[in-house]
Amino acid sequence: MKNELIGGSIGTALCAVGTGLQTNDVLQTISLIITIVGGLITFIIVPLVTWYKNAKKDGKIDADELEEGVKIVIDGSEKIKGQVEDKDKKKEGK
Repeated sequence: MKNELIGGSIGTALCAVGTGLQTNDVLQTISLIITIVGGLITFIIVPLVTWYKNAKKDGKIDADELEEGVKIVIDGSEKIKGQVEDKDKKKEGK
């Protein structure tokens, strides 16, 4: 799982850099959408699926496990937001 997360993170970061370097506005918008979708999959969906499988092993999800799931969503959202902001900074630096 950790290797997939690292690989996905690198791929999403490269996509964000590519978006920032794109000169055509339409292609830049499309690339940004792809970056966001990739970030959602890498930082939120895959970790949540793994968390859910682990949390349901005992047949129920308790409060501590639920807090962990919420933390995964918050952390993933912050990572995606950071990548979008980095893209905006690169766009302004052109």
